[in-house]
Amino acid sequence: MGAPLTILYVSGYGAHEWALHTPRFLARRGHRVTMVCPSESPMERLARTAGIDVCTWQAPRRLKDVRAVSGAVGALYRLFRRHNPDVVVYYALPISLWARVAARLAGVPVRLFKPPSLWDLELRHYRLAECATAWMDSAILASSRALVRYYQHTPVLRATVILSYYGFPLERFNPSLDGAAVRREYGISPTATVVTTVAHLIPPIRRFDPHYGIKGHEVLLRAARDVVSRLPSTRFLIVGAEPEGADGAYEASLKQLACVYGIERHVIFTGKRTDIPSILAAGDVAAVPSLSENVGGAVEPLLMERPVVASAVGGLPDVVRDGETGYLVPPRDPGALADALLRMLALPPAARHAMGRRGRAIVQQLFDIQRVVCAEERIFYRLRGKPLCVTSAS
Repeated sequence: MGAPLTILYVSGYGAHEWALHTPRFLARRGHRVTMVCPSESPMERLARTAGIDVCTWQAPRRLKDVRAVSGAVGALYRLFRRHNPDVVVYYALPISLWARVAARLAGVPVRLFKPPSLWDLELRHYRLAECATAWMDSAILASSRALVRYYQHTPVLRATVILSYYGFPLERFNPSLDGAAVRREYGISPTATVVTTVAHLIPPIRRFDPHYGIKGHEVLLRAARDVVSRLPSTRFLIVGAEPEGADGAYEASLKQLACVYGIERHVIFTGKRTDIPSILAAGDVAAVPSLSENVGGAVEPLLMERPVVASAVGGLPDVVRDGETGYLVPPRDPGALADALLRMLALPPAARHAMGRRGRAIVQQLFDIQRVVCAEERIFYRLRGKPLCVTSAS
């Protein structure tokens, strides 16, 4: 690489471990990397645990609080002037809006937005704000082909749009891992077919869809009823918890829905699990019924060589290739999801494994952290106008 760069990553309010992989890898390569987190954000703890330098600032939570938003832009402006970064990368709306304006005012040479998903941009007020300010960026790092298409059709956008996935370490996901212990833990027969879904339990968001949670759990449960009626030995492992601070009402409503459908003995809510590779190893097929998604929960099961049935939304078709690594279905369509799951489970195990192997190869090519980081590093140097001498990653 060339001379070390000073790079600031501005994170959102939530705890997102995926947002730390690239900063940590760049720091290992000798760059001066700092995470800029809202004060009292769980991201601060995660970043410090990951060994990344952190600075915090007071971030408002309401777009309508004009005084607080103006103060946030001012605080970020002063922070950027103090650190004098070569590159600022911001992740999540609405903080990305304030960071974008502050970085532009502070004269940061390279200003990049890397949206983690499409769903925020599908909300009208964010879409309007994005259209009005995206021209300030040096480039948009679009983390799926759907995001590339979105920005290519964004009015008044002058920034370059570059496809750049979120890389992460792949070593944990070993397809030869045995999931028998997880099956025993939940009393699942070794011969039963198991469908896994790994996603946060996010309640319906009125501005987006007042009836379905964004991860489509209601759609999955309705489909599960149809699958179980045809294949009574099937079990569904629903892995995930509500966002931090939630009261558990949404999870309770999903369990109640399973009872209404008469499938409570077939559906297992595991809560939050950290042993995701083992969970996926216990399954035969993964379901990703999201209403809106980037690449989401499809990457990890494919790494474990489990085929995926997913909604044909957002970035999911980047890795779920219909008939090749899984099946794609329309969102909000329980019947289509059930039919695709039944079709998948009717395949010989060797055919499902072949789909999974193809999926693993695609994911390895697109999401390997070393490949992604080296590509983004080249983007930073090119936009900064500094020479680059390519070396192997440390």
